[in-house]
Amino acid sequence: MSNASEPIHFLLVDDLEENLLALEALLRRDGLSFLRARSGEQALELLLQHEVALALLDVQMPGMDGFELAEFMRGNVRTRHVPIIFVTAGSADVQRRFRGYEAGAVDFIQKPIEPDILRGKANVFFELHQQRRALSDAAEQLESEVRKRTSELEHTLARLQSEIVERERAEASLRQSQKMEAVGQLTGGIAHDFNNMLTGIIGSLDLVRRKIAAGRVDEIDRYIDAASTSASRAASLTHRLLAFSRRQSLDPRPLDLNDLVRSMSPLVEHALPEQIELVLAYGTDLPHALADANQLENAVLNLALNARDAMPGGGRLTIETSVVDIDAAQGATRGGLPVGRFVMVAVSDTGTGIPADVLEKVFDPFFTTKPQGQGTGLGLSMVYGFAQQSGGAVRIHSQPDLGTSVKLYLPTTSARPVVSPAAPAVSPRGGGQRVLIVEDDQAVRMLVCEVLRELAYEAIEISDPTTALPLLASDERIDLMVSDIGMPGINGRDLANAARLHRPDLPILFITGYAEQATQRGEFLGENMSMITKPFSLETLAVTIGEMIGEAR
Repeated sequence: MSNASEPIHFLLVDDLEENLLALEALLRRDGLSFLRARSGEQALELLLQHEVALALLDVQMPGMDGFELAEFMRGNVRTRHVPIIFVTAGSADVQRRFRGYEAGAVDFIQKPIEPDILRGKANVFFELHQQRRALSDAAEQLESEVRKRTSELEHTLARLQSEIVERERAEASLRQSQKMEAVGQLTGGIAHDFNNMLTGIIGSLDLVRRKIAAGRVDEIDRYIDAASTSASRAASLTHRLLAFSRRQSLDPRPLDLNDLVRSMSPLVEHALPEQIELVLAYGTDLPHALADANQLENAVLNLALNARDAMPGGGRLTIETSVVDIDAAQGATRGGLPVGRFVMVAVSDTGTGIPADVLEKVFDPFFTTKPQGQGTGLGLSMVYGFAQQSGGAVRIHSQPDLGTSVKLYLPTTSARPVVSPAAPAVSPRGGGQRVLIVEDDQAVRMLVCEVLRELAYEAIEISDPTTALPLLASDERIDLMVSDIGMPGINGRDLANAARLHRPDLPILFITGYAEQATQRGEFLGENMSMITKPFSLETLAVTIGEMIGEAR
């Protein structure tokens, strides 16, 4: 139905009635109707009830001010496209204007108002809305014609039903195609990077074999180094993928966010060129964050490096910490942030900024604007996954040529950080202690057993976890159990529970490539249990085993 005869609505928001009347008098014209609100809350009700062509907002109002109202409008699907003009008698400094434009305003008019200027600007949006209605009417008319034509065809085309079925099949195929396109982007990125790394590993090992066969063993070190480097890059990519999918193994502990930023600032500063200034702004009286310190450092460093790359000509990089309380209303206006108290670390730059069409994709895996070979496209997706898995969130704000700010919100805790005393040096060598290895992968089991035997431990190999149960229930001496988590039949955690029924003090070391139930270490591990993730260095394995057996003595 045509809506051309209906009046066009302007929303006027000001806490003073006389200001509303003055604006209405200035803007009155045929075909224009006014919705008046004395508060931000009243304005929201009107916005949800009416179609609005333009919102003129006062900035300074009790309760919800103009900036907060604008942020809410931009975060709501129904109102995000409503043009906003701020009309204020307050200060017109650059910072306030920038906040207004950041909140989504199209203009900023200072009181006292010049009537011709205000009318001219308002008329633009009046006419624009008229044109939009005309286009809508044309679309409705076209749709009506299509319906009419379809109705006529229903009487003459006997195959219409089969065509409808075919259309539904095509739509289902399109949805599946879109899903596969997303999966294809992900798997294509993985395949590209892993194939490069596997080429480095396989090619280097092949050259090592050839050099040994030729008796030229003095030349193999660099090929071994190349294979090791490629393998480490593959392990790093796997960790990034797990972080993106919120499946990495985290060890959240209470931590002082200011201390963490302060400790890593020399590393950040070292990575910056001289023409970029590093500014650290520490919040006061911050509660402790509950997060994995290592992963948080990686996230902040990743954001800092992205900021550096966005300022090729120099600029200012700011790392800021603060505490933020998010209620339901604020959560709605800030892109659906979770409700609660959070500590926030923001990494901001004065660089090139990000266009709106690109901003929507920055958290997608393997999406990057950097030249080929200069970025994996997993940095921001990893930060996003880490924040979500930690019970927090990440938000990004950017404007082309003005810069970008990425804010990482983390949950708080009343617990205090535990300062562990420096552990005494542990000798990785054993003294004949018996270690049970339960691992279904033959290559991993072989490597672990070989390391244990070289370090003077007695290794007991078991590939099937069910066959370990009688041994664990017996009186045979076992000083440590090393177990994979994801195994057929009985998983590693269930095997550990069965072992503890007969051996309550048995130290247990889990080794895992990925286990969904072990993504939160504090919840997964019991007393006298530890975990290392695959791939691990043999030195890390040796030291960890030495520590656990040493503590059990």
